[in-house]
Amino acid sequence: MLGDSVSIGQSLMITVFSMVIVFIALLIISYLIDGLRAISSKTNGKKTVEEKLEVEEKKDIAEENLNQENEEEVVAVIAAAIAAIQGIDVSDVKISSIKRIPQNTPVWSRVGRQEQIFGRL
Repeated sequence: MLGDSVSIGQSLMITVFSMVIVFIALLIISYLIDGLRAISSKTNGKKTVEEKLEVEEKKDIAEENLNQENEEEVVAVIAAAIAAIQGIDVSDVKISSIKRIPQNTPVWSRVGRQEQIFGRL
């Protein structure tokens, strides 16, 4: 079929055939990965969507309760820090409002910073 010289038609045929083989191999690998994912999700336990939502709702309620309990402590700590910096009594510090600034940094970035800070302690 292929002699000393290869024509343009033969090179195009080889190229297309090779590309088809590569795409078929990629499809097979994709189906194998999907199959393994399906098998592993079955063995991890079956949770319905309702159960997952209930668990998330319980987590949200617990976080809200924890946040409400910690708000007073946060205000006290901020007031103590301001009093310590200014060198006045804590009762003289009057905090009118505290606003949380949303975190725009990704989670992995915050975790990396925390690891660096706690690694030095």
